[in-house]
Amino acid sequence: MLISDLAPAVRAQLTEQLSSQQLRVLRPGSGDEPALHYWQREGGRPGEIDSLVQVDQTIVPVELKSGAAGAMKSLHQFMSDNQLGLAVRVDTNPPSVQEMDVKTTQGDRATYRLLNIPGYLLWRVHEIVSLLAA
Repeated sequence: MLISDLAPAVRAQLTEQLSSQQLRVLRPGSGDEPALHYWQREGGRPGEIDSLVQVDQTIVPVELKSGAAGAMKSLHQFMSDNQLGLAVRVDTNPPSVQEMDVKTTQGDRATYRLLNIPGYLLWRVHEIVSLLAA
């Protein structure tokens, strides 16, 4: 059986579970227990960012997708609202970097770099983000 044979909801749950396990153990030895952080919009339109990671002094949102595509409305709005320059999307596509210049559903402009990585590289996200920032 392939993961693509599973129902989309099951694929999404597995993707979130496996990704969360990788993110929890990213920085052992920091003195703090590993913790997961996410963002959820309050009031108005619902929306969330699956995970937030800190790389050096920068917060980097991480959007998890169980397939090769998917809308990223909340990510675009989060990037616009917080004026961040880099986000990560974890999906089934090969690694790449995209220059994003989009309008949010609220009409705001979001301009940022999007690092696309497959799930098996998530455990190296700090290293990859640091290389992009250099």
